[in-house]
Amino acid sequence: MRRMRCHARRGAAMLMVLIATATGVTLTVGWLAAQDNSVLMAANATNAATSRATAQCGLELAVALLESEAPWQTAHDDGWILQNHPIGNGTLDVRLIDALTGLPPNAGTTSVRIEAIGSTDSMVQHATAMATVHPFNSDSPGDLSGYAIFARNGLLISGPSRIRSWDGGQRILGVHGSLDVSGRAARDLRSGDLSLHLPSDRIHGVPDSASLAALPLLLGSIGTDALDLPVSPAFEESGRPQHMTLPARSHQTVLDSIVLADDLHLRQNATLIIEQDCEIHVLGNLELDHGAAIEIAEGVECTIVVSGDVALDNAVIGAPQDRSPRFGSWNPSNITRTDTTRIRVTAPRDCEQSDWSIRRGSLIQGVIEAPSAEIQLERSTVSGRIVGDSVHLRRNARLYFDHSATSGVGLASLTHVTDHLDLMDLRDDGLDPNARAEMIARLSDLLGREDAISITSPIDGWWIHRPIPVNATMTRMGGDVKNWELAVMDSDDLGGRP
Repeated sequence: MRRMRCHARRGAAMLMVLIATATGVTLTVGWLAAQDNSVLMAANATNAATSRATAQCGLELAVALLESEAPWQTAHDDGWILQNHPIGNGTLDVRLIDALTGLPPNAGTTSVRIEAIGSTDSMVQHATAMATVHPFNSDSPGDLSGYAIFARNGLLISGPSRIRSWDGGQRILGVHGSLDVSGRAARDLRSGDLSLHLPSDRIHGVPDSASLAALPLLLGSIGTDALDLPVSPAFEESGRPQHMTLPARSHQTVLDSIVLADDLHLRQNATLIIEQDCEIHVLGNLELDHGAAIEIAEGVECTIVVSGDVALDNAVIGAPQDRSPRFGSWNPSNITRTDTTRIRVTAPRDCEQSDWSIRRGSLIQGVIEAPSAEIQLERSTVSGRIVGDSVHLRRNARLYFDHSATSGVGLASLTHVTDHLDLMDLRDDGLDPNARAEMIARLSDLLGREDAISITSPIDGWWIHRPIPVNATMTRMGGDVKNWELAVMDSDDLGGRP
C-alpha cells in the first residue's frame, strides 16, 4: 500500500508557530512600551494632583487672610502675599487683584480676585476665585445703594407699574412696614425677577414670593435712620433770596449754591440750568409746572435738598432730554442716560413729614432719599433709586434701577450675607444653634469693637480671630499640565511615546 506524504501540513504548522511567536513578541514589546508610558503618566498625574491640591490650599489660605484683620490691602508686593512658599511636597504663590480695577489691592478694595499657583516637580497648576469682603462697621448699615426702593413705613405698587433695570442686574426692595404689591410687580416677585428684604418677624407672612431675605435686625440701627442726610442751613436774611420763581418759558443758569427760605417754583416750560457743582437748599416747597425742567449738565454733581413738599407735573430733573414722550411714561428709548449717582434729591434730617408728588409723565434721574416723605409716583419715571417713608407706584409708573451704582457693602449686601449664613434660622437645613450663635457673636464683635483695637499681624493671632464675612467662589482649577496629559494619552493611543 502506498502511503500519503504530509509535507504540506508540516509547513502550515510551522507558519502558525512563527505567526504566534511574532504576535507574542509584538504584544510584549507593546506592553513594555505601555509600562514606560504608564510610569511617566502616573508620576505626572501624581504631581498634577499634588499641584492642584497646593493651589486649592492657596485659595483657602487667602480667604482666611481676607476674613482676618491682617493688612492684606496694603501689605503686599504688587499684589503677591505668598511667593515660593513651601507647602506639602510643593510650593505656592498667591496673588490678590482688585476685581474692579485689575490692579493690586488698595485701602478701599472689597472685591478681590485670588490667583493661586501650585508647583510640584515643575508641574504647575492654577486656581482662581472671586471673593467679596464685607468690611462692615457701625456706618455700613446706612448705605442703601443696593436697593431699588427702600420704604420705612409702607410700599405699594399697583397696576402695570414696574421696577426694571438698565443692565439686567438684581433689583431688591427693602420694606420695614406694610407691603401691598399687585399687578405686574407681583408677578415679578413670584418669578424671582424682584427680591424682597423684610424684617425677620414678617418674612413668613408674605405669600407667593420666590426671593426673600430677612433684614439683619440684630446688628442695630438700619435703614433710613442711619442715612447720611443733610441738615437745613441757617438762613441769613441779608443777601439771600426768600424764594425763587421762574416765569413761563424762561431760562436761568445757576453757577453757585443757593439757599431759599421759601419756595422754588418753575412755571410752565421754565428751565433752571445747573452748570457747576452745587447744592440747592429749598426750605419751603419745590414746584415744577408742566414742561418745566431742572437741567444738570453732564459731569456736574448737584444735590437738591427740599424741606417741604415736592410737586412735579410733567417735569424733568436730570440731564437735558431731547426725546420726551408725547404721551405716557418715559421709556429707555427716549431717556438720555446719565450717571444718576451725581444727582441727589433729598430731604434734610430735621424736616417734618412731607408729600412728594411726581406725576403725569415726569422724569427724575438721580438718587431720591427722603425718609420723611410720602412719595407718590404716578404715570412717571425715576431713573435711579428711591428711599422714602412710604412709596407708592401706580398708573404705569416706572423705576429704572442702575445696578452698577451700588457700593456692594451696604445693608443689601449685609442682608445677603446674613441670609447666606442663616443667622435667623430661616431654613430647615441652616446652621445649627451653636454655629449660628458663633457667627452672630463674630458680626456683633466686629461692629462693637473700638477703632483703637486692631489685630494686624500673625503675632496677634489673626488666623484665629476672623470676624469679617467673606463670600468666595472658585472660578478655575487646572493648568498647562492638563494639555500635557492629553498629549500623552493621544500619543499612547497612536502607539508612540511622548
